[in-house]
Amino acid sequence: MEDQTPPAALLRVVNPVLRTVLRSPLRGALGRGLMLLHVTGRKSGRVYVVPVGRHVHEGQLVASAGGAWRRNLAGGAALEVTLDGRRRPAHGELVDDPYEVAQIFGDLLSQLGWKRANRLGLKLNVDRAPTTSELQAALVDRRVVRLTLLDTAGPVGR
Repeated sequence: MEDQTPPAALLRVVNPVLRTVLRSPLRGALGRGLMLLHVTGRKSGRVYVVPVGRHVHEGQLVASAGGAWRRNLAGGAALEVTLDGRRRPAHGELVDDPYEVAQIFGDLLSQLGWKRANRLGLKLNVDRAPTTSELQAALVDRRVVRLTLLDTAGPVGR
């Protein structure tokens, strides 16, 4: 099993397009699987707008966090989330315990089906569900962000 995070050069091209599409009425099916996180830098004050996969784990909205922007959520932080074209206030909590991250990814793989591991940025090279220790080894540079929406605008499920 491998972490299949896209190369930084590709993200520099694709992310601006995703940001535009996810904010527009043209988001369609793409918007059901993705969302935008608006994360404010703790030191710089700069707002990072990051397209991420949209998943629900144990009734809570979660996203995989692989970039440097995630450090701004350590210890919990206010942010905004664009869901279904609407920008909503939220609180983000960074899960950085490797075992817990692997467990969450394992649960998400169970929900999606292990043949859809690419939706989590993973490449499986075995024809079975991976173990927690295999996930832990593959997800060395990944974390999870748990999101709590702070408004009552409706559900976040798919």
